[in-house]
Amino acid sequence: MVLYKQVNGERVQLSEEEEAATRAEWAANEQEAADNAWLEGRLSEYPQIGDQLDMLWHSMDAGEIPGKGFEWYDSIKAIKDKYPKPSK
Repeated sequence: MVLYKQVNGERVQLSEEEEAATRAEWAANEQEAADNAWLEGRLSEYPQIGDQLDMLWHSMDAGEIPGKGFEWYDSIKAIKDKYPKPSK
């Protein structure tokens, strides 16, 4: 696929160097997206902060001690397990 750019309203083919740089940038962006897929997954599934605070409030109001088996903990843990953070 040949790549082009606009210069003064004209369509101009990229030089070999420009095309190589553009393709390298695209590859870097794709790699960054892949590296951050776990975070995007978590953020898309975490309950809204208001809902999380409501879970905490109701559990604490019922006299529960936050920890395993606690509604908020279990909901967040399930998401973290589903989208594990990669080790570096």
